[in-house]
Amino acid sequence: MATTKSKAAPGKSGDSAPTFESALSELESIIERLERDDLTLDSALGYFEEGVRLMRFCDTRLKSARGRLLELTRGEDGEFVTNILGEGLESFTDPEAS
Repeated sequence: MATTKSKAAPGKSGDSAPTFESALSELESIIERLERDDLTLDSALGYFEEGVRLMRFCDTRLKSARGRLLELTRGEDGEFVTNILGEGLESFTDPEAS
């Protein structure tokens, strides 16, 4: 089965953890490879598996960033400080808005 040429895999041991940006870039590269019609089934499945892993890594990082933003915008009384970021903050504080 074909493997991708990814750097340190998210969640696996390596010199340093990948960044969201590097994982997203690798995911975009995998998508481009999958859109070509010259892959064998085994290669396509290998790329797809790697893509799903990278997608989950990126999703986890985005959820973590959202949580950090929510904490940073919480006032002393525990309520969200909506005037810091203006009207766009509803998408962070209201789960129905996103």
